Amino acid sequence: MTEISAECPDCGAVQREAACLSCFHALLAYENERPPAFGAVHHLTVATYYLQHPRGYTFDVLRAWRDLLADALDGRATPREFLRRASRDFSGPIRVRDPQATPPEWWPRRWTMTIQSVIRPDEGLEVEEYVARARQWAAEARALLDRVWI
Repeated sequence: MTEISAECPDCGAVQREAACLSCFHALLAYENERPPAFGAVHHLTVATYYLQHPRGYTFDVLRAWRDLLADALDGRATPREFLRRASRDFSGPIRVRDPQATPPEWWPRRWTMTIQSVIRPDEGLEVEEYVARARQWAAEARALLDRVWI
């Protein structure tokens, strides 16, 4: 594997072994190959990744992901509810992507935990460990957003 030493411009992670996007692709592949992991945390992992890599997403969708993340972690929303809300709030002409969108000035640029702490390409993990890491990542992202949210 080629060593990367750049810092991610979105989340601030030092990308020594793999770029954030490579880790995200590994995460998606892992969850796809392990239905129990997908069912347990996919709604958390995708929202957390995009909250930490917000360029190109509207503020409305960032707020929705943050609210859904908080509700899921607090036991107020299931993955099915996640999908229902997203379909309701972002269907038809309402878009989540905007190539010109940038996060607000107060948006975190450094996070206490990033995707590299959850999974890296070719990392072998048991489902239970992966789920625990993913839940911790989501909880830490939520806590930081709660502290800075305006």
